Amino acid sequence: MKTLKYKKFTGLHIVCKKCNKLIEVKSAPYKGCEHPLNRQKYKAIIKWNGGRKTRDLKSLEYDAAIKELLDFKNELSNPIKLAISPKIIEDKPELLTDCICMYSDWLENVDVPFFEKKPRTREYIRDTIGYVCKLKNYLDKQGYKTSSLPINQVDKGIVNKYFEDLYKTSKSVATYNHNIRALKGFYKFLIVTKGYELYNPMSFARLKNESPNPINAADNDFDKIIKSCSDENNSIHTYKNGVKKKMYRPYLREAFEIIAYTGMRIAEAISIKYSDVVLDENRALDYVMGIDLKYEKAHNYDQSKPTKVVPIPYSPELEDLLNRLDYKNHLGEDRYLIGPDENISRESMAKQLSHSFKYYRDKCGVTAKIGLKHLRKSFLTKIETQTGLVESLGYQKTKRVIQGNYIVKTEVAKAVKEKGFRLFKPSVETK
Repeated sequence: MKTLKYKKFTGLHIVCKKCNKLIEVKSAPYKGCEHPLNRQKYKAIIKWNGGRKTRDLKSLEYDAAIKELLDFKNELSNPIKLAISPKIIEDKPELLTDCICMYSDWLENVDVPFFEKKPRTREYIRDTIGYVCKLKNYLDKQGYKTSSLPINQVDKGIVNKYFEDLYKTSKSVATYNHNIRALKGFYKFLIVTKGYELYNPMSFARLKNESPNPINAADNDFDKIIKSCSDENNSIHTYKNGVKKKMYRPYLREAFEIIAYTGMRIAEAISIKYSDVVLDENRALDYVMGIDLKYEKAHNYDQSKPTKVVPIPYSPELEDLLNRLDYKNHLGEDRYLIGPDENISRESMAKQLSHSFKYYRDKCGVTAKIGLKHLRKSFLTKIETQTGLVESLGYQKTKRVIQGNYIVKTEVAKAVKEKGFRLFKPSVETK
Protein backbone atom coordinates (compact mmCIF):
# COMPACT_ATOMS: atom_id res chain seq x y z
CA MET A 1 0.00 0.00 0.00
CA LYS A 2 1.36 3.43 -0.94
CA THR A 3 0.96 6.51 1.27
CA LEU A 4 1.58 10.22 0.85
CA LYS A 5 5.18 11.35 1.44
CA TYR A 6 5.79 11.63 5.15
CA LYS A 7 8.54 12.98 7.40
CA LYS A 8 7.96 13.46 11.07
CA PHE A 9 6.77 17.01 11.76
CA THR A 10 4.96 18.14 14.91
CA GLY A 11 1.24 18.23 14.25
CA LEU A 12 1.37 16.66 10.78
CA HIS A 13 -0.46 13.39 10.13
CA ILE A 14 -1.87 11.40 7.24
CA VAL A 15 -5.49 10.31 7.47
CA CYS A 16 -7.56 7.93 5.34
CA LYS A 17 -10.87 9.68 4.62
CA LYS A 18 -12.50 6.35 3.87
CA CYS A 19 -11.97 4.71 7.28
CA ASN A 20 -10.92 7.90 9.17
CA LYS A 21 -7.70 6.36 10.54
CA LEU A 22 -4.31 8.03 11.00
CA ILE A 23 -1.91 6.00 8.83
CA GLU A 24 1.54 7.61 9.09
CA VAL A 25 4.35 5.29 7.86
CA LYS A 26 5.60 4.71 11.39
CA SER A 27 2.42 2.75 12.07
CA ALA A 28 2.51 -0.79 10.76
CA PRO A 29 0.56 -2.10 8.96
CA TYR A 30 -1.20 1.31 8.62
CA LYS A 31 -3.62 0.35 11.42
CA GLY A 32 -5.38 -2.09 9.10
CA CYS A 33 -6.21 0.46 6.38
CA GLU A 34 -6.09 -0.96 2.86
CA HIS A 35 -7.66 1.95 0.96
CA PRO A 36 -5.89 3.48 -2.05
CA LEU A 37 -3.76 6.61 -2.19
CA ASN A 38 -6.54 8.84 -3.56
CA ARG A 39 -8.44 8.46 -0.26
CA GLN A 40 -5.56 9.97 1.81
CA LYS A 41 -5.21 13.52 3.12
CA TYR A 42 -2.64 15.43 5.16
CA LYS A 43 -4.16 16.53 8.45
CA ALA A 44 -3.04 19.10 11.04
CA ILE A 45 -3.64 18.23 14.70
CA ILE A 46 -2.50 20.99 17.09
CA LYS A 47 -2.68 20.97 20.87
CA TRP A 48 -4.26 24.26 21.93
CA ASN A 49 -5.42 25.59 25.33
CA GLY A 50 -5.82 22.16 26.89
CA GLY A 51 -7.60 20.75 23.83
CA ARG A 52 -6.79 20.27 20.22
CA LYS A 53 -7.57 21.91 16.90
CA THR A 54 -7.70 19.98 13.64
CA ARG A 55 -7.89 20.80 9.96
CA ASP A 56 -7.78 18.74 6.78
CA LEU A 57 -5.09 20.24 4.55
CA LYS A 58 -5.76 20.83 0.88
CA SER A 59 -2.36 20.08 -0.55
CA LEU A 60 -1.17 16.56 -1.41
CA GLU A 61 2.47 17.70 -1.62
CA TYR A 62 4.50 17.39 1.57
CA ASP A 63 6.20 20.84 1.49
CA ALA A 64 2.95 22.64 0.66
CA ALA A 65 1.16 20.73 3.43
CA ILE A 66 3.82 21.89 5.93
CA LYS A 67 3.18 25.50 4.85
CA GLU A 68 -0.57 25.06 5.39
CA LEU A 69 0.12 23.60 8.82
CA LEU A 70 2.26 26.60 9.81
CA ASP A 71 -0.40 28.99 8.52
CA PHE A 72 -2.95 27.14 10.65
CA LYS A 73 -0.76 27.56 13.74
CA ASN A 74 -0.38 31.26 12.91
CA GLU A 75 -4.16 31.68 12.71
CA LEU A 76 -4.55 30.06 16.12
CA SER A 77 -2.05 32.56 17.52
CA ASN A 78 -3.97 35.46 15.96
CA PRO A 79 -7.71 35.11 16.82
CA ILE A 80 -8.68 38.05 14.62
CA LYS A 81 -7.51 36.21 11.52
CA LEU A 82 -9.33 33.12 12.68
CA ALA A 83 -12.67 34.94 12.77
CA ILE A 84 -15.31 33.63 10.42
CA SER A 85 -15.25 35.40 7.11
CA PRO A 86 -18.12 37.89 6.83
CA LYS A 87 -21.04 36.90 4.64
CA ILE A 88 -21.13 38.39 1.20
CA ILE A 89 -23.70 41.16 1.43
CA GLU A 90 -25.89 41.48 -1.63
CA ASP A 91 -25.81 44.89 -3.21
CA LYS A 92 -29.15 46.55 -2.50
CA PRO A 93 -30.31 49.34 -4.82
CA GLU A 94 -31.30 52.47 -2.92
CA LEU A 95 -33.35 54.32 -5.53
CA LEU A 96 -37.08 53.73 -6.06
CA THR A 97 -36.64 53.22 -9.82
CA ASP A 98 -33.90 50.63 -9.31
CA CYS A 99 -36.02 48.76 -6.76
CA ILE A 100 -38.90 48.58 -9.24
CA CYS A 101 -36.56 47.14 -11.89
CA MET A 102 -35.24 44.61 -9.36
CA TYR A 103 -38.82 43.60 -8.48
CA SER A 104 -39.64 43.15 -12.17
CA ASP A 105 -36.62 40.85 -12.61
CA TRP A 106 -37.67 38.83 -9.56
CA LEU A 107 -41.20 38.36 -10.92
CA GLU A 108 -39.62 37.05 -14.12
CA ASN A 109 -37.42 34.67 -12.06
CA VAL A 110 -34.19 36.35 -13.12
CA ASP A 111 -31.35 35.06 -10.86
CA VAL A 112 -33.93 33.45 -8.55
CA PRO A 113 -32.95 30.11 -6.91
CA PHE A 114 -34.65 27.13 -8.52
CA PHE A 115 -36.77 26.19 -5.50
CA GLU A 116 -38.00 29.80 -5.15
CA LYS A 117 -39.07 30.23 -8.76
CA LYS A 118 -42.75 30.68 -9.44
CA PRO A 119 -44.29 30.71 -12.91
CA ARG A 120 -46.21 33.90 -13.66
CA THR A 121 -47.98 34.94 -16.82
CA ARG A 122 -46.66 37.78 -18.91
CA GLU A 123 -49.90 39.66 -18.36
CA TYR A 124 -49.64 39.32 -14.57
CA ILE A 125 -46.07 40.69 -14.52
CA ARG A 126 -47.00 43.52 -16.87
CA ASP A 127 -50.03 44.54 -14.81
CA THR A 128 -48.27 44.24 -11.44
CA ILE A 129 -45.30 46.38 -12.47
CA GLY A 130 -47.72 48.77 -14.14
CA TYR A 131 -49.57 49.31 -10.84
CA VAL A 132 -46.26 49.90 -8.98
CA CYS A 133 -45.16 52.36 -11.68
CA LYS A 134 -48.40 54.30 -11.15
CA LEU A 135 -47.01 55.32 -7.77
CA LYS A 136 -43.80 56.47 -9.45
CA ASN A 137 -45.73 58.46 -12.07
CA TYR A 138 -47.84 60.04 -9.33
CA LEU A 139 -44.70 61.17 -7.49
CA ASP A 140 -43.31 62.64 -10.72
CA LYS A 141 -46.46 64.73 -11.11
CA GLN A 142 -46.17 65.86 -7.49
CA GLY A 143 -42.71 67.30 -8.16
CA TYR A 144 -40.54 64.47 -6.81
CA LYS A 145 -37.49 63.56 -8.87
CA THR A 146 -38.00 59.80 -8.83
CA SER A 147 -34.84 59.22 -10.86
CA SER A 148 -32.88 60.16 -7.71
CA LEU A 149 -35.47 59.41 -5.00
CA PRO A 150 -34.28 56.86 -2.39
CA ILE A 151 -36.79 54.12 -1.58
CA ASN A 152 -36.64 54.92 2.17
CA GLN A 153 -37.99 58.43 1.49
CA VAL A 154 -41.25 57.04 0.07
CA ASP A 155 -42.86 57.16 3.50
CA LYS A 156 -46.34 56.44 4.83
CA GLY A 157 -47.52 60.02 4.30
CA ILE A 158 -46.66 59.96 0.60
CA VAL A 159 -48.24 56.57 0.01
CA ASN A 160 -51.36 57.53 1.97
CA LYS A 161 -51.84 60.69 -0.13
CA TYR A 162 -51.38 58.62 -3.30
CA PHE A 163 -54.14 56.17 -2.34
CA GLU A 164 -56.40 58.96 -1.16
CA ASP A 165 -56.20 60.57 -4.60
CA LEU A 166 -56.38 57.19 -6.35
CA TYR A 167 -59.60 56.26 -4.59
CA LYS A 168 -61.24 59.46 -5.87
CA THR A 169 -60.21 58.83 -9.48
CA SER A 170 -60.52 55.02 -9.74
CA LYS A 171 -63.37 53.86 -11.95
CA SER A 172 -64.00 50.80 -9.80
CA VAL A 173 -63.23 49.36 -6.40
CA ALA A 174 -61.50 46.42 -8.12
CA THR A 175 -58.99 48.76 -9.79
CA TYR A 176 -58.25 50.39 -6.45
CA ASN A 177 -57.70 46.99 -4.83
CA HIS A 178 -55.38 45.85 -7.63
CA ASN A 179 -53.14 48.83 -6.87
CA ILE A 180 -53.06 47.97 -3.16
CA ARG A 181 -52.22 44.31 -3.80
CA ALA A 182 -49.40 45.24 -6.18
CA LEU A 183 -47.76 47.65 -3.72
CA LYS A 184 -48.21 45.20 -0.84
CA GLY A 185 -46.34 42.63 -2.89
CA PHE A 186 -43.64 45.17 -3.80
CA TYR A 187 -42.88 46.08 -0.19
CA LYS A 188 -43.08 42.47 0.96
CA PHE A 189 -40.48 41.62 -1.68
CA LEU A 190 -38.14 44.39 -0.49
CA ILE A 191 -38.49 43.73 3.24
CA VAL A 192 -38.98 39.96 3.47
CA THR A 193 -37.23 38.62 0.38
CA LYS A 194 -34.42 41.15 0.05
CA GLY A 195 -34.03 42.13 3.71
CA TYR A 196 -34.42 45.89 3.37
CA GLU A 197 -34.71 47.70 6.69
CA LEU A 198 -37.72 49.78 5.72
CA TYR A 199 -40.95 50.85 7.34
CA ASN A 200 -43.73 49.18 5.37
CA PRO A 201 -46.30 51.88 4.51
CA MET A 202 -48.66 49.15 3.25
CA SER A 203 -48.80 47.24 6.54
CA PHE A 204 -52.28 48.42 7.46
CA ALA A 205 -53.68 49.13 3.99
CA ARG A 206 -57.10 47.53 3.69
CA LEU A 207 -58.89 46.34 0.59
CA LYS A 208 -62.31 47.73 -0.22
CA ASN A 209 -65.24 45.34 -0.35
CA GLU A 210 -65.68 44.60 -4.04
CA SER A 211 -68.90 42.61 -4.20
CA PRO A 212 -71.04 42.55 -1.05
CA ASN A 213 -74.13 41.52 -3.03
CA PRO A 214 -73.51 39.28 -6.06
CA ILE A 215 -75.83 39.88 -9.02
CA ASN A 216 -76.78 37.57 -11.84
CA ALA A 217 -78.08 37.80 -15.38
CA ALA A 218 -81.87 37.58 -15.59
CA ASP A 219 -83.24 34.99 -18.02
CA ASN A 220 -85.00 37.61 -20.18
CA ASP A 221 -81.89 39.80 -20.34
CA PHE A 222 -79.70 36.91 -21.47
CA ASP A 223 -82.24 35.92 -24.11
CA LYS A 224 -82.27 39.49 -25.49
CA ILE A 225 -78.48 39.62 -25.66
CA ILE A 226 -77.95 36.37 -27.56
CA LYS A 227 -80.74 37.21 -30.01
CA SER A 228 -79.10 40.56 -30.77
CA CYS A 229 -75.83 38.89 -31.84
CA SER A 230 -76.04 39.28 -35.59
CA ASP A 231 -73.73 40.40 -38.35
CA GLU A 232 -75.09 43.82 -39.12
CA ASN A 233 -73.48 47.04 -40.32
CA ASN A 234 -74.23 48.71 -37.02
CA SER A 235 -72.12 46.18 -35.05
CA ILE A 236 -69.22 48.64 -35.16
CA HIS A 237 -68.22 50.11 -31.82
CA THR A 238 -66.44 53.47 -31.70
CA TYR A 239 -64.18 53.94 -28.68
CA LYS A 240 -63.52 57.27 -26.96
CA ASN A 241 -60.20 57.63 -28.78
CA GLY A 242 -61.98 57.36 -32.14
CA VAL A 243 -60.87 53.80 -32.89
CA LYS A 244 -63.58 51.68 -34.53
CA LYS A 245 -63.90 47.94 -33.99
CA LYS A 246 -66.27 45.34 -35.33
CA MET A 247 -67.76 43.52 -32.34
CA TYR A 248 -69.43 40.65 -34.20
CA ARG A 249 -67.88 37.20 -34.50
CA PRO A 250 -69.60 34.16 -36.04
CA TYR A 251 -69.18 32.16 -32.83
CA LEU A 252 -70.52 34.81 -30.42
CA ARG A 253 -73.91 33.30 -29.65
CA GLU A 254 -72.58 29.76 -29.05
CA ALA A 255 -69.75 31.15 -26.92
CA PHE A 256 -72.16 33.11 -24.70
CA GLU A 257 -74.36 30.04 -24.38
CA ILE A 258 -71.61 27.61 -23.42
CA ILE A 259 -70.50 30.00 -20.68
CA ALA A 260 -74.08 30.25 -19.42
CA TYR A 261 -74.85 26.51 -19.61
CA THR A 262 -71.59 25.22 -18.07
CA GLY A 263 -70.97 27.70 -15.26
CA MET A 264 -67.26 27.72 -16.05
CA ARG A 265 -65.11 30.83 -16.23
CA ILE A 266 -64.90 32.43 -19.67
CA ALA A 267 -61.52 30.98 -20.74
CA GLU A 268 -62.41 27.60 -19.22
CA ALA A 269 -65.74 27.35 -21.04
CA ILE A 270 -64.33 28.16 -24.48
CA SER A 271 -61.46 25.70 -23.88
CA ILE A 272 -63.85 22.72 -23.70
CA LYS A 273 -63.25 20.24 -26.51
CA TYR A 274 -65.32 17.54 -28.22
CA SER A 275 -63.18 14.99 -26.39
CA ASP A 276 -64.52 16.35 -23.08
CA VAL A 277 -68.10 15.24 -23.83
CA VAL A 278 -68.99 12.07 -21.88
CA LEU A 279 -71.82 9.70 -22.87
CA ASP A 280 -73.63 7.18 -20.69
CA GLU A 281 -74.04 3.45 -21.42
CA ASN A 282 -76.96 4.25 -23.75
CA ARG A 283 -74.78 6.63 -25.81
CA ALA A 284 -76.76 9.62 -24.53
CA LEU A 285 -75.18 12.80 -23.17
CA ASP A 286 -74.14 12.23 -19.53
CA TYR A 287 -71.96 15.21 -18.60
CA VAL A 288 -69.06 17.35 -19.87
CA MET A 289 -65.59 17.58 -18.37
CA GLY A 290 -64.27 21.07 -17.59
CA ILE A 291 -60.89 22.05 -16.16
CA ASP A 292 -60.43 24.58 -13.34
CA LEU A 293 -57.70 26.63 -15.02
CA LYS A 294 -57.48 29.10 -12.14
CA TYR A 295 -56.67 26.29 -9.72
CA GLU A 296 -54.17 24.78 -12.14
CA LYS A 297 -52.24 28.04 -12.51
CA ALA A 298 -52.13 28.69 -8.77
CA HIS A 299 -51.64 25.21 -7.32
CA ASN A 300 -50.57 22.86 -10.09
CA TYR A 301 -48.27 24.98 -12.25
CA ASP A 302 -45.62 22.22 -12.29
CA GLN A 303 -48.16 19.51 -13.18
CA SER A 304 -47.19 17.55 -10.05
CA LYS A 305 -50.83 16.90 -9.10
CA PRO A 306 -53.76 15.40 -11.01
CA THR A 307 -55.62 17.98 -13.10
CA LYS A 308 -58.60 19.43 -11.26
CA VAL A 309 -61.61 18.40 -13.34
CA VAL A 310 -65.10 19.85 -12.91
CA PRO A 311 -67.92 17.56 -14.10
CA ILE A 312 -70.46 19.87 -15.76
CA PRO A 313 -73.97 18.47 -15.20
CA TYR A 314 -76.45 17.74 -17.95
CA SER A 315 -79.15 20.25 -18.83
CA PRO A 316 -81.54 20.38 -21.80
CA GLU A 317 -80.03 23.72 -22.81
CA LEU A 318 -76.51 22.27 -22.84
CA GLU A 319 -77.62 19.26 -24.90
CA ASP A 320 -79.37 21.53 -27.42
CA LEU A 321 -76.20 23.61 -27.80
CA LEU A 322 -74.03 20.51 -28.29
CA ASN A 323 -76.42 19.21 -30.92
CA ARG A 324 -76.13 22.48 -32.83
CA LEU A 325 -72.35 22.09 -32.60
CA ASP A 326 -72.74 18.60 -34.13
CA TYR A 327 -70.96 16.92 -31.22
CA LYS A 328 -72.00 13.36 -32.17
CA ASN A 329 -69.98 13.51 -35.40
CA HIS A 330 -66.91 14.87 -33.63
CA LEU A 331 -66.85 12.78 -30.44
CA GLY A 332 -63.35 12.25 -29.06
CA GLU A 333 -61.72 14.88 -31.26
CA ASP A 334 -59.06 17.11 -29.73
CA ARG A 335 -60.86 20.15 -31.10
CA TYR A 336 -62.47 23.15 -29.43
CA LEU A 337 -66.25 23.35 -29.39
CA ILE A 338 -66.13 27.13 -29.88
CA GLY A 339 -64.20 28.64 -32.79
CA PRO A 340 -62.04 25.58 -33.47
CA ASP A 341 -60.57 27.06 -36.64
CA GLU A 342 -59.95 30.56 -35.31
CA ASN A 343 -56.31 31.69 -35.28
CA ILE A 344 -56.51 33.27 -31.83
CA SER A 345 -55.49 32.21 -28.33
CA ARG A 346 -58.19 31.27 -25.85
CA GLU A 347 -57.08 34.14 -23.55
CA SER A 348 -57.46 36.70 -26.33
CA MET A 349 -60.80 35.20 -27.35
CA ALA A 350 -62.02 35.49 -23.74
CA LYS A 351 -61.24 39.23 -23.67
CA GLN A 352 -62.88 39.70 -27.06
CA LEU A 353 -66.03 37.92 -25.90
CA SER A 354 -66.23 40.00 -22.74
CA HIS A 355 -66.12 43.25 -24.75
CA SER A 356 -68.66 41.99 -27.28
CA PHE A 357 -71.06 40.89 -24.54
CA LYS A 358 -71.12 44.39 -23.04
CA TYR A 359 -71.56 45.90 -26.50
CA TYR A 360 -74.61 43.76 -27.35
CA ARG A 361 -75.98 44.21 -23.82
CA ASP A 362 -76.13 47.95 -24.36
CA LYS A 363 -77.27 47.57 -27.94
CA CYS A 364 -80.37 45.52 -27.06
CA GLY A 365 -81.36 47.88 -24.23
CA VAL A 366 -80.50 45.79 -21.17
CA THR A 367 -79.93 48.30 -18.38
CA ALA A 368 -78.56 45.91 -15.74
CA LYS A 369 -74.76 46.29 -15.51
CA ILE A 370 -74.04 42.64 -16.05
CA GLY A 371 -70.94 41.23 -17.70
CA LEU A 372 -70.09 37.86 -19.12
CA LYS A 373 -68.74 36.74 -15.74
CA HIS A 374 -72.20 37.10 -14.19
CA LEU A 375 -73.42 34.10 -16.20
CA ARG A 376 -71.34 31.91 -13.87
CA LYS A 377 -73.14 33.42 -10.87
CA SER A 378 -76.49 32.70 -12.49
CA PHE A 379 -75.55 29.09 -13.15
CA LEU A 380 -74.24 28.37 -9.65
CA THR A 381 -77.22 30.08 -8.03
CA LYS A 382 -79.64 27.90 -10.01
CA ILE A 383 -77.70 24.72 -9.21
CA GLU A 384 -77.81 25.60 -5.51
CA THR A 385 -81.50 26.55 -5.37
CA GLN A 386 -82.66 23.57 -7.44
CA THR A 387 -80.36 20.81 -6.17
CA GLY A 388 -78.31 22.10 -3.22
CA LEU A 389 -75.27 20.30 -4.70
CA VAL A 390 -73.23 23.25 -5.93
CA GLU A 391 -70.42 22.62 -3.42
CA SER A 392 -70.16 18.94 -4.29
CA LEU A 393 -69.62 19.65 -8.00
CA GLY A 394 -66.29 21.31 -7.23
CA TYR A 395 -66.75 24.63 -9.00
CA GLN A 396 -64.98 26.34 -6.11
CA LYS A 397 -62.62 25.19 -3.38
CA THR A 398 -64.98 25.86 -0.47
CA LYS A 399 -68.65 26.54 0.07
CA ARG A 400 -67.70 29.80 1.79
CA VAL A 401 -66.30 31.17 -1.48
CA ILE A 402 -69.43 30.10 -3.36
CA GLN A 403 -71.82 31.57 -0.80
CA GLY A 404 -69.93 34.85 -0.48
CA ASN A 405 -69.20 35.54 -4.14
CA TYR A 406 -71.54 33.59 -6.41
CA ILE A 407 -74.89 32.80 -4.82
CA VAL A 408 -77.45 35.55 -5.48
CA LYS A 409 -79.41 35.78 -2.24
CA THR A 410 -82.57 37.25 -3.80
CA GLU A 411 -82.86 34.21 -6.08
CA VAL A 412 -82.54 31.95 -3.04
CA ALA A 413 -85.38 33.85 -1.36
CA LYS A 414 -87.58 33.38 -4.44
CA ALA A 415 -86.79 29.66 -4.54
CA VAL A 416 -87.74 29.30 -0.89
CA LYS A 417 -91.08 30.95 -1.63
CA GLU A 418 -91.75 28.66 -4.60
CA LYS A 419 -91.13 25.60 -2.44
CA GLY A 420 -94.04 26.68 -0.20
CA PHE A 421 -92.03 27.59 2.88
CA ARG A 422 -93.92 28.64 6.01
CA LEU A 423 -92.93 29.05 9.65
CA PHE A 424 -95.89 27.43 11.38
CA LYS A 425 -98.52 24.90 10.48
CA PRO A 426 -101.99 26.43 9.94
CA SER A 427 -104.06 26.34 13.08
CA VAL A 428 -107.01 23.94 13.18
CA GLU A 429 -110.17 25.55 14.56
CA THR A 430 -112.00 23.41 17.06
CA LYS A 431 -115.75 23.49 17.44
